[in-house]
Amino acid sequence: MKSAIAILLMLQSTFLFSQKETIIEAPIEKATVFLSGVQLYHSQSLQLSKGSTDIIIRGIASAIDANSVQASGFGDFTILDVQYRMFYPEPNESGKLPDDIQRKINKINDSITELNFAAMDLNFKKENLSYQKQMMLSNKLLKGEGKSDSLIVLKQAMEYYDIKLNEISDELVKLQRKELANTLLLNSLQNRLSELNNYWNQQNIAIENIPVPEIVISVVAEQSVSAKVEVNYLTYNAGWYATYDLKAIDVSKPIELTYKANIWQNTGINWKDVLITCSTGNPSLGNNPPAIGTWYIGYYQSYYERDYQDDKVKSSEMAETTSAGAVDTYLNQKPADISSNYTAQNQTIANTEFAVSLKYSIPSDGKGHIVALKTATLKSDYNYLAIPKIDQTAYLIARITGWDELSLIPGNANIYFNSTYVGKTMLNAGGLSDTMEVSLGRDKSIEVKRIVLKDKTNEKFLNSNVTLNRAFEISIRNSKAYNIDVVIKDHIPVSQVNEIKVEILNKGGSDIDLASGILTWKEKVKAKETKKLQFEFSVTYPKDTPITAL
Repeated sequence: MKSAIAILLMLQSTFLFSQKETIIEAPIEKATVFLSGVQLYHSQSLQLSKGSTDIIIRGIASAIDANSVQASGFGDFTILDVQYRMFYPEPNESGKLPDDIQRKINKINDSITELNFAAMDLNFKKENLSYQKQMMLSNKLLKGEGKSDSLIVLKQAMEYYDIKLNEISDELVKLQRKELANTLLLNSLQNRLSELNNYWNQQNIAIENIPVPEIVISVVAEQSVSAKVEVNYLTYNAGWYATYDLKAIDVSKPIELTYKANIWQNTGINWKDVLITCSTGNPSLGNNPPAIGTWYIGYYQSYYERDYQDDKVKSSEMAETTSAGAVDTYLNQKPADISSNYTAQNQTIANTEFAVSLKYSIPSDGKGHIVALKTATLKSDYNYLAIPKIDQTAYLIARITGWDELSLIPGNANIYFNSTYVGKTMLNAGGLSDTMEVSLGRDKSIEVKRIVLKDKTNEKFLNSNVTLNRAFEISIRNSKAYNIDVVIKDHIPVSQVNEIKVEILNKGGSDIDLASGILTWKEKVKAKETKKLQFEFSVTYPKDTPITAL
């Protein structure tokens, strides 16, 4: 029994000491971008030796969901475990300078020392000369206090002192010049010394202990083998939002819709030549439906009870890959090639994915980068809308149908008509009916006017009431060379009190909504034709009670 335990311990020790590490960079091959988040897929080929190996993958996103990490592989090896971790490099030794910088600092320090000694020497010489000068100036002979044997002796003494004092003054000036030069050189050396020290301190701060994200795949192989490893994970530092282009050439042709994704990412790594899939899913949302509870009257109680878990549940539409646990992978088949030259739209149970066959490069700058997802031709009917009481202009309206298969999500749309930008609108797919109306702008070739018919407008008094009659005429002039369909809207007042009565005298062939008082005409106006519409109404109210203006 003891022998068996000893052998087991020896084998375990041998296994532990035989563990190898291989560090690789795995580029991004594809990315599934969600409305909030992205699933990144890395892969790399390598040569595995016999035994156990820890494959350390670097060049991954800086902040990922550790629970989302998955790994798979191709080759005759087994994946034992997958882990996400942060590697912290050893910090630089404190005070340890590179040899070349240290030599420069030593040389400068030596020069500073020599200059300090030179400054002391100059100072001593200046003091000596100043002392000599002071002694001469204190001499009694120069002050006229000494005894003079003759004028000749006095003259010789004066000449001597004059020469000597001039020599001392000249020497003092020379020493001051040397002192100034030494001071300037000393300041220059001290500044250079500070620059070297500051440079090294800044370099130490810049490279000190920057954490490196890693994915570690533990594998074992029975023999040396060529292998390919793949990892994927979720990070929330990316996403996309939709924008659209709506283009109409003229009223005889359908609308062309371009569906665009604006992709942004701030993952810490640049995406280079990556296959992009845009998904309308949101992996950050939980997949468990809410449960409704009893609604009690009294103290407030939340009636949604969500089952929040520490681990996020992966979205049901994600592609199934090898688990991050202990999984044997002996895969010999080749991965499927993507050869389509267009965006493939895949409808999952709850979401839509757009697989773009072209490869894109998207930097980690947090800015939106446009990727065209789909272009579709939509059936469109055109008519004009005019509300002359508010605006005596006709607007061209496109009534678009047939986008149910496009899986639109809310987003801004740029509108173009006849190759001219006319404005923006908001596509709110969640609130759309079967028909979407889009304004293509004003058309000045359609003239609309609204006037008061004075001969039919009057005021009558009867007993205690007043009756006001109002009549209006709307004219539509079509200056185009073809017939058009026009929708005209106006309204009559709606009473909110019983004492005020509104009566329709002539609705002029319009459809009327009695609740809102809105009149609607749907008219065909021939080319170069002017069509006129009239309507009349009366309002009766107590004469002692003023009403709003009509």
